[in-house]
Amino acid sequence: MRTFLMSVLFLFIFYSITLPQTLFRSGIFLHHSTGACIWGPNGSDTSIPDEINNYNSTNGLTGDEAISMDEEEFPLDPWINEWYRWHNIFNGNDPTADIEPYYNSDRIIVIKSCFPSSELQSWGSPSDTLDPEYKSVYNYKWHWRSFISVMKNHPDNFFAVWTNAPLVPNSTNDSQAQLSDKFCKWAKDTLALGLDPILGEFPPNVYVFDFFHKLAGPDGKLQLQYAQDEWDSHPNSAATELVAPQFVEEIFDAAIAYESVTPVELISFDYSLNNNSVELRWQTATETNNKGFELQRSNNKYFDNLSVLAFIDGKGTTSETQNYSFADKNISAGKYFYRLKQIDNDGSFHYSKILEAEILTPEIFELMQNYPNPFGKGSLSKNNSTSISFDLPFESNVSLIVYNALGEKVSDLFNGKLQAGFHSVNFNSEKFPSGVYFYELITPKFSKTKKMLLIQ
Repeated sequence: MRTFLMSVLFLFIFYSITLPQTLFRSGIFLHHSTGACIWGPNGSDTSIPDEINNYNSTNGLTGDEAISMDEEEFPLDPWINEWYRWHNIFNGNDPTADIEPYYNSDRIIVIKSCFPSSELQSWGSPSDTLDPEYKSVYNYKWHWRSFISVMKNHPDNFFAVWTNAPLVPNSTNDSQAQLSDKFCKWAKDTLALGLDPILGEFPPNVYVFDFFHKLAGPDGKLQLQYAQDEWDSHPNSAATELVAPQFVEEIFDAAIAYESVTPVELISFDYSLNNNSVELRWQTATETNNKGFELQRSNNKYFDNLSVLAFIDGKGTTSETQNYSFADKNISAGKYFYRLKQIDNDGSFHYSKILEAEILTPEIFELMQNYPNPFGKGSLSKNNSTSISFDLPFESNVSLIVYNALGEKVSDLFNGKLQAGFHSVNFNSEKFPSGVYFYELITPKFSKTKKMLLIQ
């Protein structure tokens, strides 16, 4: 018989995410030296904090509705924030820079790369990805598609990504400047508009802040009026006065607009574990033009090898609370990640928060009492079929046999190899008379027999 601990662990595990109406009013600016110059005051009469105060005052925002932002030097050790590193950071492959804590502490996350990213070497080709640090337009597009795809999977955060920082003429050449110019135009005018054939629809929780074209001239080089000097590409006070107000207005306008972009208000998305099944439930407060939900599962949080479990029809447009559920049954031991892809009638879509569930491997062999018991047409359950469940702590050859009261074999329910986990087999009694029956589980390491009662 299972212990109480096992029952609690496998039958009553419950996890819930509650998603109230979310405000995107506070955040973190992750930067190096160029970003610090724009943060200000940098010898100017303004700064990003000053512009935040102006924004709140102009728009009458106070209390929880007021906007705010902190800044931090990140990533560190090493002091590199080029696009290949952000690619690694957002995919969890950087040993010294972890983005995960910021997801929980900051609604808005602003990232950037400094002016070394404008030292582009070529237009590039697919083979460039073999050397992720190589500075080609092809690699840059690859990096951006990757980390923006990760950002899309975090709808509880709003992200802003700066384009490149331009270089002064003495630190670049015409080829580098034009390649950087073309890449940044692609980021703002193709990728961000959902016109990139590879990424496709651009996620509503990401904004491209085109820093490059605010300071670069038509030749793709930093205009000297915005540079520290003719050899130093760091922005000067004039650049701070130009960019700081635009930083605050563009990013917070976009973040606040994102607060109302989702047509379905998801109250909760949760799961419970029942042996080797994950039972998923979600609830909506309101729905507008909701075609339905595509339930997706992956073995990693990046959903780069997802499977679609089901499509559940939505309720169209309704202001009444709606409840949905789906059981992912008979899955192997391991970690699983789930999310909802909510699809509108016009084809646009939004992702839910990701749930992580773990099916644990049983620690011991066990054969459970059949359910229902008694069973059969004459029993209270009126059910001709009964379920026999058993646990295997490792892969085993299994036989499950049913005997009558005389010890005669009447049915081979299963005979074969099964992987570790929780298993269940049905026994149909339609062809059998009333009486006491026995079922036996046989493996090379374990055997056990239990009794059941059939009432026809």
